[in-house]
This record gives sequence, C-alpha cells and structure tokens, in this order.
Amino acid sequence: MRKVLIYKLVCVLGLGSVAFPAQTDDPRITPVVVAYRRAKPAVVSISARYIRKIGFGPFGDDPFKDIFPFARKVQNLGSGFVIHPDGYIVTNAHVVRRAEKITVTAHDNTEYDARVISADSKYDLAVLKIDLPSGRSLAHLPLGRSDDLMVGETVIAIGNPLGYANTLTTGVISAINRTQKFAQGVVYSGLIQIDAPINPGNSGGPLLNVRGELIGVNTAIRADAQNIGFAISVDTLAQQLGNLLNFERINRVVFGAKVAQRHGAEGPQLYVTSVAPGSPADGKLRAGDRIVALDGDQVRDIPDFTCAMLTKAGGKTVSITALRDGKRSTVAVPIKAKPKPDGKKLAKQFLGMTLREVTPQLAQGLNLPTDTRLLVVGLDPGGPADKLGLELKDIVFQVGNFYVKDLDSLGIILEDFKPGQAVKIGIARGNVRAWAPIRARGSQ
Repeated sequence: MRKVLIYKLVCVLGLGSVAFPAQTDDPRITPVVVAYRRAKPAVVSISARYIRKIGFGPFGDDPFKDIFPFARKVQNLGSGFVIHPDGYIVTNAHVVRRAEKITVTAHDNTEYDARVISADSKYDLAVLKIDLPSGRSLAHLPLGRSDDLMVGETVIAIGNPLGYANTLTTGVISAINRTQKFAQGVVYSGLIQIDAPINPGNSGGPLLNVRGELIGVNTAIRADAQNIGFAISVDTLAQQLGNLLNFERINRVVFGAKVAQRHGAEGPQLYVTSVAPGSPADGKLRAGDRIVALDGDQVRDIPDFTCAMLTKAGGKTVSITALRDGKRSTVAVPIKAKPKPDGKKLAKQFLGMTLREVTPQLAQGLNLPTDTRLLVVGLDPGGPADKLGLELKDIVFQVGNFYVKDLDSLGIILEDFKPGQAVKIGIARGNVRAWAPIRARGSQ
C-alpha cells in the first residue's frame, strides 16, 4: 500500500519541472520528503542590501525625517521561489522594499544579481528577474490552488530562516481568510494562518501542501506569540500576477485580451475574460475562450502566459491556440506597438519636476550608484515634488508598483494619470531610500 501511495504521489507531482524520487518501498520517504525534494530546486535565498531607519539625524530633529531618516546600511535575508524557468521569481515586497542591491542564490549555490520588475506593498508581493546564461533555465513551481484549503491539513514551509538556506518546517493550517494588521496601518486580508515555525528570512518562501503543491507565500509572524504565522494565498498571487507582470505596460504594446487563471479538474486553466473592442485580439479571441498554447508551447497557468508574452515586441505576431465550444483552433494575433509617451513632459506636468536619465559617466562624475535611474534636475516651486520635500540630485526609482529605469518606462506609468491622483514614489538621497505618497496636479 505504501508503495502504491508514493507512486501515485509522484505521478501527481510529475506535472512540475523537476525530477522526483524513484518508486520505493522505503517507509522513511514520506510524502513530506517527496514534496521537499520536488520543491527545493525552485526555492531561492535572497540577500537584499538596504537602508534601515535608526532615528533622527546627527543634527537633531529634521522636518523630512519621515521621508529621509538617519539610517545605516544593513543586509536583509529573505526567500523566494521561481515561477517561470526564464528567471522570474516571487518574493515579498517587504523583503526587497529598500534594497540597493539584490542577490539571489539558487539551490546549487549559484548567485545571480536580481532586479525588481514590480512590487505591490498592498499585497506584499514582488516579482524579481534574473538574467540567465544562454540556454539555461531554472526549475520552477507551478501555481496550485488555495480555494479548497482545509483547517488541520499538513503544510510545508521552505525558506532561508536566519540564513539557513533550504530549511523545511512543517505544521498545519490553523485558520483561513485571516485579516492581520501590522505597523504603519498596513492591513493584509485573506491570509492563511499556519503553525509551521516561521522565522526572519522565511519571508517570501513557498508554502506547500502535503502533495507538494504551492498554496501560498509565507509573509509574516506574530512576534508576540509562538507558532502563529501567515501566508498570502496562491489564489491572491495568481490574481495579482497579471498586474505585476503587465506585459502591455512593460513592453509598450497592445494585445487587447485579458486573461485570468481558473481552477479546473486537472489543474489551473487560462481563460479570456474580456477583449477590448478594436484591439488586435478583437474578432480573434472572445471572453470564455480557454487558452492552451502560445506559439505552439503549452501554457497552464498565469506565469506561463504572462512571462511568454513579455518576450513579444510590438510588430510581432503571436499564435494563440484556444478551446471554444469544445473545438480547438489557432489564431494569429498581431502585437501592436504603442507610441512612446514623453516621460520627461509628463513628470513635469503631473509631479512638477524635471528628470534626467543617468548615464554611467554621469553617475561616476556625481558619485552616484551605477544602477541609478532618474536624476532630479529641476523642481517647480510649489509643485507636488517641491511640497513633498524633494531636492535637486535626488533619485527617482519607483512610481506606483513599477520600478522605473528610464524616461520611457516612467512615461508608460504616468500616461494613465489623472489630475489629483495619488501614487507612491520611491526616492533615493545619498545612501537613503524612502517612499512617500505624491499627488498629481492638474494639467498645465
């Protein structure tokens, strides 16, 4: 019976991207062991060098202390997991929030420099990207489901607590759909409560069920209690990945069809939820179509689709295979390029500041970090940026959920702004990084 159980378990887990233990009669190889061996190659350790607030500056109180506090450089440890073999990694937003430099260490101890694609503090989720050598891919964890969780079922957490990489802890689900309030008014809802031991460094790591399926992202603990931890549900992650990896915004293209992940009897399925009239997808796809392949490659979950679409540039055509009314068909959908917005003009119009892209030569001349994004070179007196307390030579590196790398990427974010709209802005001054809300002014 034991032999049959393990054989069935391996067959179920075989849907993933890594190898599994061979069929065995060894009673020590429990489902937890099998699940750990399956997931381990896709789990990463994250080291983020960042700035920590430590109180007032050396000259006493500072009117901008809440934005630019006196700080010192520290190293933050966290966890993450690969969601796509091309090097896309999910972690918590708070793990990389203040990071100057992010290093990802894979299970084989290979280190990679990582960059933040997007981060959403509302859901405490972030997506990182590492650039892989040509021809190399990473083991990844397909998304599971969390709408069928049971209080009392066994869960498995894998992460990097206190720097101990690939650490496994087990426990049970204590409750579901919890709401938890944290410092500075942060509130997370829909959380999974678990009693598996979670420690600093586990944040961002995967939470699995006993079948080794991803059911959540470990995010927080109650510091004043024992064995009360929380995880973001995988269904929440699936819902937010479309925003975090918005290929139309990131690549400056128009596709026109919105795609979402749903649960099917055989696992996740992708469906078209809407098609914009007049868009390239109009007349080729329609709401209710189930997408099964993209350019001939099978797509099962939302990372498969969004990460594949991130490789598509304007002017190209993508082949979409879909099921409609039980019939399978393939359509060619052109990817339309959108004209680039004027990021410099929009920054001045909405935020009241003039920005300049930083070249390596300029960074060296001004003694700025080499990965510096946009430099503040002008401020409108009384404008939103001036009122916030920005200064010349400050660095803008994030607007909303997206990290900006140049004026083009900034323009893509700002083109949808409306007068009076508030947004979070990430600012660096010297060695200090901080975030603050800024409200767009009306058109000039």
